[in-house]
Amino acid sequence: MVQPDLKAWLVRPRFALANPDWLLVAGALLALGAVVLHLFVLPARAAAIEAAEAWLAESERDNRRAQIDRRLAQATPELARLGQIEGFSDETRLHGDLGRLLELAAEGGLKLTTGDYRLLAGKEKLFDRYVLTLPVQGGYRDLRRYLAALRAEFPAIAIEDVSLRRDNIGAGQVDAQLRLAIFSRRQETR
Repeated sequence: MVQPDLKAWLVRPRFALANPDWLLVAGALLALGAVVLHLFVLPARAAAIEAAEAWLAESERDNRRAQIDRRLAQATPELARLGQIEGFSDETRLHGDLGRLLELAAEGGLKLTTGDYRLLAGKEKLFDRYVLTLPVQGGYRDLRRYLAALRAEFPAIAIEDVSLRRDNIGAGQVDAQLRLAIFSRRQETR
């Protein structure tokens, strides 16, 4: 009696091996692959990524420290002074700067009829000051955009005075008087 039960028990695995269910085999292989991937491969990759990120952060920190150390080593008071002076245009670029001032006004839709230019020599013999008085006609918003463009393009310019006049409250045009000062370094300061 034991013999037929044993035979029946051995027949089923032989039949399953002889006629496999491919969908079940593929599912089992995929499940086994996912288990191996999650238990062995992914933790190793995550550790490698964390190590690389730590190395990169340390490298960036060292690079920043080295840049700061180089700047501090080079920053003497004389070099800092010369670096500040280099930010101002010199006399050779002054005519180009004045031309660019007029171009910005034309691009902004403003009319410049005449202008008054005066050179005032600086007492400290480092800078000269060119004072420009410009009568401008145009819209109020155009004038504001023009002044903002001047400050952005010419950081060494000073807007000393802006006088506005409008014929009546409903007029779209504004008559403005601008007084600007352009600081330029003298040739001997280079």
